[in-house]
Amino acid sequence: MKTLAFVIGLYILAVGVIGMIAPSSLIWIAQRFTTPMDWYALAAVRIALGLLLLSVAKASRAPRTLRVVAFVPLIAALAIPVLGVEHARATVEWWMAQGSGLIRLSAVPLLALGGVIVYACAPARRAV
Repeated sequence: MKTLAFVIGLYILAVGVIGMIAPSSLIWIAQRFTTPMDWYALAAVRIALGLLLLSVAKASRAPRTLRVVAFVPLIAALAIPVLGVEHARATVEWWMAQGSGLIRLSAVPLLALGGVIVYACAPARRAV
């Protein structure tokens, strides 16, 4: 399970890096989650990620930090039904209108989240 969290952390980190280099890629990703089915699927993925992080926290390099970080996707998932799809569409439209600077800035939390997960769940180094 810790390896799965590590791989997911690498994926989140990669999306952040790509978002810094090519902000249009983050726009493309955001536009995928403006339908009701995808919006609620995103909530399920966030819940699964939060629960995964909570389950591997004890075996990680930074258990307390990972437990705190696990609540980020869990809280975000709980906000999805409250906000609704129309709010998501409006937010994506506003976000796209702000320009590439803000979109690049939006990649920073992805870099931070992915970096923390990767560090905390990285495989142990073996002595040679």
